Amino acid sequence: MTGQLLEFMTSYGLPAAALLLAVGQFGLPLPTSLALLTLGALAGNGDADLATAFIWALCGATLGDQAGFIAGRLVGQSAEGRPGFVGSLARKARAAEPKLARWGGGGVFLTRWLFTPLGPTVNIASGITGLSWIRFTAWGVAGEALWVSIYIALGFSFGSNIETLAGILGNLSMALAMLALAAFFGWRLKLAVNAAQTRSRLKRQEQS
Repeated sequence: MTGQLLEFMTSYGLPAAALLLAVGQFGLPLPTSLALLTLGALAGNGDADLATAFIWALCGATLGDQAGFIAGRLVGQSAEGRPGFVGSLARKARAAEPKLARWGGGGVFLTRWLFTPLGPTVNIASGITGLSWIRFTAWGVAGEALWVSIYIALGFSFGSNIETLAGILGNLSMALAMLALAAFFGWRLKLAVNAAQTRSRLKRQEQS
């Protein structure tokens, strides 16, 4: 995979790498982290300018985020009045808008560089729930800039071992994403249990 990416980027240049990142951040299963490490390795070998590689990578990743956000916004607006599961999901997402407005920016930021497997889903969810485009973009660009910086720097420093490094970082990102999901569902379960206990206590008080 590393050899193929090197050949692809060498043949078609940095715009092709940006396109790969854009499509990957939109949600297609492409090796975006490996692509960033490869960009860093190319810069380390003198085959690409480091600053130019960073700019192209950031633009590509941001473009993918924006495409996901717009797709979510279009789905939310068109499906909200529909019957069935899709319409119900859109209405629930709209009802969750105040909550997302409180913590959505931080969630966008963290899923750019720490919980990266969740990024495409968060992009679409942000659009569906009506998160401010300015807020989404600001947090998204900040997170993508950090992600691109970290991975290009690692590729620049450890260019000879980027495939092994990509596997380690990919497994770590997936583990962190699963941990974040487990924490979220655990929190929701705790809220549900507390609500059930409160209802039960109120019912007993009314009966007494």
